[in-house]
Parts: sequence; structure tokens; C-alpha cells
Amino acid sequence: MQHPWSIARRLAAAQLLGLLVLTVFAGWASFVQTRDTVHRLEGERVMSAAQLLAQEYEVVVAYGHEDPSAELQPLALDAAERAEVSWVTFLTPDGTRLSHWMPDWVGTRYTGTLSPATEGTAFAETSTTGEAGPSVRALVPVRALPDDGPAGSQPGAEFPAHRIQDLDDGPIVGVVAVGQRVTQLDILARSHIPALLAVAGVVAAAGLLFNWLLHRYLTRTTLGLGPEQMAERFTFLDTALHNVAEGMLLISPRGHLRLYNDRAAELLGLPPFGTGADGEPGTLHLRNLSLPTPLGTLLQSGRAAQDELFTAGDRILVVNQHPTRVDRSRSPLQWLRSGQAGTDQGTVVTLYDHTDVQEMNRELASTRSLTDALRSQTHEHANRLHTVLSMLELGRVEEAQRLLMESVGQGGHADDRALESGAEPALVALLMAKSAQARERGVSLDHRMTVDVPTGIPAADLVTVLGNLVDNALDAVSEPGVDPEDRWVEVEARLEEGWLVLEVADGGPGPSPEDRDRVFELGWSTKPAGPDGRGVGLALVRQTAHRLGGHVELAVDSGTVFTVEIPVRHGALLGRSAADEAAETRGDGHA
Repeated sequence: MQHPWSIARRLAAAQLLGLLVLTVFAGWASFVQTRDTVHRLEGERVMSAAQLLAQEYEVVVAYGHEDPSAELQPLALDAAERAEVSWVTFLTPDGTRLSHWMPDWVGTRYTGTLSPATEGTAFAETSTTGEAGPSVRALVPVRALPDDGPAGSQPGAEFPAHRIQDLDDGPIVGVVAVGQRVTQLDILARSHIPALLAVAGVVAAAGLLFNWLLHRYLTRTTLGLGPEQMAERFTFLDTALHNVAEGMLLISPRGHLRLYNDRAAELLGLPPFGTGADGEPGTLHLRNLSLPTPLGTLLQSGRAAQDELFTAGDRILVVNQHPTRVDRSRSPLQWLRSGQAGTDQGTVVTLYDHTDVQEMNRELASTRSLTDALRSQTHEHANRLHTVLSMLELGRVEEAQRLLMESVGQGGHADDRALESGAEPALVALLMAKSAQARERGVSLDHRMTVDVPTGIPAADLVTVLGNLVDNALDAVSEPGVDPEDRWVEVEARLEEGWLVLEVADGGPGPSPEDRDRVFELGWSTKPAGPDGRGVGLALVRQTAHRLGGHVELAVDSGTVFTVEIPVRHGALLGRSAADEAAETRGDGHA
């Protein structure tokens, strides 16, 4: 269940709750400390007052009168006023009150603890159950005068100060109790709780302001999502990211790979996410990746790209790249951004492997090329056969024979051993078909085929390489601006020291010097896009040659020459040796 509160609101509530708990704890500690201090100080004060009263001559003498209450009641009220205490009460040893701050209580019995004082020990206590309410009181025994005291121990008689200490040895005739009311309000007033509450209020206000700013920041950063929503989306997106068939990358504006999935690592040859270029935990940077130059340039530029084709090793990748921007319109500091609608957060790149699709397109293009060539050849042969048939019907046999010989020899030739061995029939058929297609387009195509043993190279790959080179040459010399004398194409297929060499030359102008390094890039072309895309043919030639362990070269002199060299298989070399021996044997037999 998703909680409706945002992260900032939860932090604010937690902060206020923590501040409340801290304030209550600090307030209680301050109250307890102040209460103990007040009780101790008031206890010391009332103890001092009680001890002084217990040694007052008038008090001691009053205890000896027949009616001590009449003497002690006014003394108690006066002493309480002078000592600034709540009350002074004189008691008999049995607890009878001889004075009281409430006159009606005189003669009543004291119900509190009295035994320590009657036994000669002064003590102080805190009481909350007495008639005066919460208070601190001190009880001190009153001792009688010594026998040699002033004559008759009459009031007003002189009592030498040096004999006061002798009272400690006299009999206990009473107890004086001095008390001071100490209410909770008095303790609160003397404690630091008001100041503590003021400080807590200031801290709470500052905390709320901070949380408001934090709320604005988190709302802007998390797009208003709560923790549960972010966790749910993270789980969903992380699962989707690592299970989609396409590769995905998130690149920062400075070129760091913030995120990529397993498929992207597979397509681009990257280490597992979270591993740096040195194999240690870290972040990859684009400059540390061994990417093909065109693809690396696109990723570093950050420009938008839609379904662009790039090669990466033996793969053909379709790349989409889009910048990511986050809306900052809700920022509290929006006025500082003067019309800036968003902030660049880098780019999101998606990749998917187009190799299988491109392989199917390649086979389809090869099949279409062969079909078109065979159609042209069939049409041309049909016309020639009709002509030959008509000549035979007219009895012009020699002319019909000459026309057939011209048809067979037109457009080039193949080595006798190549024709007899049938080593690479796909090449022979392709060259014958392309010859008919060239004649349809008004181009002179001359070919030479001397491959007399199987090369071990798949026929589909041979058709892809040679077919695309021938098509490219035919397109180059068929341009409207090409001189008729330059409308020629020459094709040669031969074996050289374990390599199959395919060479296609044409009389076209060829690419400019600055474009020669780009003619093999996927998607680059000077021609308009065809049904299979733009800039695919020569890229497929290079990709296929590299996959087979070969290479492609381009030279421009009196014409444009493409040379492809592909290593043949070991079995082909053995076949070549056997073919050479057979040819030598045949030569010896005819000698």
C-alpha cells in the first residue's frame, strides 16, 4: 500500500516528533533538577531559621510558662514574617501544637514525623500531604534552660551568649517546625523550561522552513514520487531494462555511462555494469570504449538520431539517441533561470541488432540482382533465338552461326579449366547475368574468371561481395554525366597464393579524396536511398570480407578499382594442386 505522504513530509513529521521528544525529555530533566535544587536550598534555609529559633531565649523561656501558647503564638507569627517563611509552629514533645499560622489549629496534634526531633536530632523533610500543601519543613528540638540560667528564668532576664551552647545538654521541652511552601509553579518558574520551550519553538520553525525547502527540492528531483512509488518503479524498470531485447544506455552530458543493460554490454562489448575500464568498480567513459569512430562520434555528440545504421564488429546496429530533459518549471528559484524550460540530463540510447535482418536483406538483394540479371539475359537470348530461327528458315545458316558465336563470346570469357571444373558456378552465373544487365543499361562489361578449384567460401558470401561491387560499378558509370567512352566495367576473379582476389574496375569518376575513407561506412552514400536503404552495399562488402578474414582496398587512377582479397580454405589449396597436376598430365598427353 502506497503512503500518501511524500519524503519531505515524512522527514518533517519525524523531525517534529524527535524535537518534541527531546524537548519533553529536556524539560523533565530540567524540572527534576530544579525541584531537587529548590528543595535543597529551601531545606537549608528553613533549617537555619529553625535552629536560630530553637536557641532564642524568648522561645526557651516561653516553654517554661504556665500557658506557653499565649507566649509562643505571637512569637511564631512574628518570626515567620521576619524569616520570610510560610509558617513557624511550636510543638510539645507529644506533638500538640502550641502555635499555628491558622489560630484555630492551636491545640491540635501534629500528624507528621516527629520522633527524630524528640530524640534530639534536627531534620528537614519534603511533604506533599500536609495542610499547607507541598512544602519543605525543618524540625529542631527545643531544650530547656540550664539550672543556673538567669534568675527565675523570667522573660526579659539577661541570657549570656556564652551559655547558649549549654542548651545542647538540656532536656527537650518542645519542637520548633519552620516550613516553606514550594509549589510546582514555583519550581517551573525557577527552572529553564520557558527558555527551553522558546528555543524549541525557534528550532521547530527553522526545521519547518528547512523541510519546506527540502520538500520543494525533493518534489523537483523525484518528480513528486514517494519512496514506495520510486521503489516500485525502480523494480519494474530494472527488471524491464535487463530483459528487453534492445540495448539501452544512459549517457551523462560529460560522457559517463550512468546506466546500461546486459544487452547493450553484449552488443558493444562492454564489461558488466558497475565495472570501470581497469576492471575495478567504477564508471565507464565514452573515451575509454573501443567503439567504431562513427558510432563513438554520435554518442559523444549527444545529437538526436532516429534509426541510424552503424557497424560494431561483425554486427549491424540500429541506433536511436534522444536527449533527456527534466521540467524545472516548479522550482522555487525559477526566476533565476530566465526562461530556461529544462536542464540537460544527458542522452538515452537504444540499440538493436540488425545483423539478422540485414543478412536477410542481403540475400534478398542478391537474389533480386540475380533475378534482374537473368531476366535481362532471358529477354536478350529470346530475341537472339528468334532472330537465329528466322535466319535458319531463310536458309542463311552461316549468318545464324555467326550470330550465335557472337552471343557466346560477348562480354568476356572464362578460363577453360574454370568452365570444365565448375569450381565456383555462382561466380560464373553471376558474371554472365551481370553482363546481360550491363548491356541493358548501355554499359560494356568485360569479365575474366580463372578460379578453377572450389574456394570453400559460401556461395552467398561470394555473390554478396562480387554482386554489390558490380552493382556499384554499374551505378557509377550509368550516371547521366558520364562520358559514353567511360561506360565500361571490368571484373576479374583469380586465385593468388591461397587468396581469392576479386577485382572490379569502372570508368566512373570515383569518390572524392575526402570521401574515400567513408565509402565503406554503413548509411553513407552519394546516391539516393533505395528500397533496402542507403549506403548498404559497400558496407556489406567490407563487413563480409572482414568476417571471412579478408580485406577491401580502393584505388582511383584512370578509373575506380575495388580489390577484395579473401583467404581460401585449406581444402581449396589441395584441390588447386590436384587440378594443376591434372592439367600438366593432359598437356603431356597432347604433346
